[in-house]
Amino acid sequence: MSPALWTVVGVVGAAGAAVAGWYMYRRQMPPLRVLDARFQWPDLHFRYAPQEIFDGLERLGSQGRARMRRLWLADTGLSVALLAAANNSVADPAPLRMAMDAAACLRTLADLLENALLACAVRGYPERRRTGMVRVAAVVTAGKWCLTGLWVAGLFGGLVLRAARL
Repeated sequence: MSPALWTVVGVVGAAGAAVAGWYMYRRQMPPLRVLDARFQWPDLHFRYAPQEIFDGLERLGSQGRARMRRLWLADTGLSVALLAAANNSVADPAPLRMAMDAAACLRTLADLLENALLACAVRGYPERRRTGMVRVAAVVTAGKWCLTGLWVAGLFGGLVLRAARL
């Protein structure tokens, strides 16, 4: 793909990520906090236990659980938008760019899997407590954060390489 097309994809991805982030954190999170003042979004934690998730689901009630499922749909859009924006993060060093693209793709896949697992666990609650599914989601979440850290480290590595060339 041409650099101009990648730039357009990156700008659209960044704009899409901004809109999805606004929707999630300004429009959806406050009503969840009204239902449960201690509510914490599981995707944002490196580690969580199934019981923490089930306790939170209980406090949110059926209305909050329905809102959470909509939030995971928006989070899926955010992940894809961030992937579109991620390709434009490093200018040249080909191996670094390929590694960062791979980390971004794997991070997006991990986020999509995490969203699907948690949404499925929420959908079945309270009739079924899918403890194993939540445990797997927690491991995937930790992996997603590790991949995010690698990607950010690549950003700084790219900056150092650029600075060394100057």
